[in-house]
Amino acid sequence: MKKNNPVFSCIQRILRRCWPVNICCFLLLAGSHPLYAQEQKITLAAAIELAVANSPALKLTAAKVAQAQAQYNQVKDQALPTGSASIGFSHAAVPANHIQLGSLDWVLPRQATSYKGGISVQETIFNGFKLKYAKSSTQLLATVAGLEAEKHKDDIIAATIDMYYDLYTVLQTQQVIRQDLTAVDSIIAQAEQLYTQGIVTQNDVLRFKLQRSEVALTAVDLETNRKIVNYNFTVLLGLPEQTQLQPDDVVTGNNPAGQLQQYQEDAWNYRVELKQNTLQTTIAQNDIRSLQGEVLPKLSAGANVNYFHAGSAFIPTEGSFVAPFSVGVTVAWNFPSLWLNKNKIGEARIRQQQTQLSRNVLWDQVKQEVNKCYEQYLRTTEKIKLLEVAVAQAEENDHMQAEKYRSNVTSVTDRIDAGTRLYGTMVNIALAKAEAGLWWFRLKKATGKISK
Repeated sequence: MKKNNPVFSCIQRILRRCWPVNICCFLLLAGSHPLYAQEQKITLAAAIELAVANSPALKLTAAKVAQAQAQYNQVKDQALPTGSASIGFSHAAVPANHIQLGSLDWVLPRQATSYKGGISVQETIFNGFKLKYAKSSTQLLATVAGLEAEKHKDDIIAATIDMYYDLYTVLQTQQVIRQDLTAVDSIIAQAEQLYTQGIVTQNDVLRFKLQRSEVALTAVDLETNRKIVNYNFTVLLGLPEQTQLQPDDVVTGNNPAGQLQQYQEDAWNYRVELKQNTLQTTIAQNDIRSLQGEVLPKLSAGANVNYFHAGSAFIPTEGSFVAPFSVGVTVAWNFPSLWLNKNKIGEARIRQQQTQLSRNVLWDQVKQEVNKCYEQYLRTTEKIKLLEVAVAQAEENDHMQAEKYRSNVTSVTDRIDAGTRLYGTMVNIALAKAEAGLWWFRLKKATGKISK
C-alpha cells in the first residue's frame, strides 16, 4: 500500500486524533496481559452515567457546593440574637482584721465570700442593611458554586462523548481493515491460480502479498491504539481495566440541523457561564449597597440581668442579694464612613462595570463557538451524502476492475488501486459519520444543553 493512498491517509488521521499524550499508557498496556478480558457493550447514556458517578472532580466540586451552602448558613445565623452568661466567685481572707485609729476600733471579719453573675442579650435592629446584602450575596455565591458544579458535569459528559466516539471510530476502521484483508486474501488466491495458468506474472502475486502486509501492519497499529483508548475509557468510567468496551449506539449525523438563531437563543438561556456572570453582577451591586449602608446609623437593643451576693451560700436564705435588671436601646453612628467609604464605593462600581463588560466578551465567544459547531455539523452531514455516492462509485469501480483482472485486460496496479479506493471511501464515510455525531454533541454543549 502506498503511503499516499486514501486508506493510509485515513488511518493516519485516526491515529493522530486518538493517540494519547501520555505514552505511559502504551507501556502499561504493552507489559500487561489480562487473563480474563471481559467484553461489554455500553450505550452512550450508560457511559455518561458511569463517568458522572465515578468522577473525582465532580465529587470535589460537590464538596465546594456544600462549603458555599455552609457559608450561607453562617451568614443567616448572624441575624439571630447574641448573648452571654457568666458567674463569678471570690473568697477573701483578712489575717489582720483588727484596726485601731485613735477613737476608731474596727474589727473586720477574717474572711469574706461573694458571688457575681450576669446574663445579657443583644439584638441588632438596623445596621444599614449590611446583613441583608450579605445574606443575598452568600446565597448567590452558593448558586454560583452550584452552577460551577453543573459546568464541570457538562465537561465530564463532553469528555465521555469524545472518548466514546474515539473508540467507535477505531473499531469501525478496524472492521473496514478486516474486510480489506479478507478481500486481499481472496485476490491473492485468485492471482496465484491465474499464475499457475500462466495468465499473470509472479510479480503480480508478490504485489498483492505486499499490499496485504502493509494492510496487516496498519491493523496492528489500530489494535494498539484501540487498547490505549479502551484503557483510558475504562479509567474514566471507573470500570475494571481488563474490560473490553463496545459502543452500542452512536449518533451519526441523522439529526436535523435547525436554525443557527435558535441555537444562539438556547446558548443565551442555558450557558452556565452567562448565568454565573449575571449572578456576579448582582453580587457586585450588593457590595455597593452594603458599602453605602455603612454610612447609616446603627440601632440595637439589649437586656441585662446581674446578680450580686456577699455570703457563703450561692443562694442565700434571706434577701441579702442585689439583682438589677436593665433594658436599653443603642444608636451608634460611625460618621467618618461618610468620607472614608467614598473610594471604596468607587472601586466596587468599577468591579461591577468590569463584570458587565466581561459579559459582552463572553457572549461573543459563545456565539463564535455555537457558529463553529453548527457549521461543522452541516459540513459533516453534507460530506456524508457525498461519500455515500463515492462509496457506490468505488464499489462499482472495484467490481469492474475485478472482472477485467480476471479477464487479464487490466494491470495489477489498477486492480490494487480500485480496492484501495473502495476501502478508503469506506473508512472515510465511517469517520464522517462519527465526526458528524461528535459535532452534534459539541453543538449541544455549546448551547449549554448537553446534559438536558
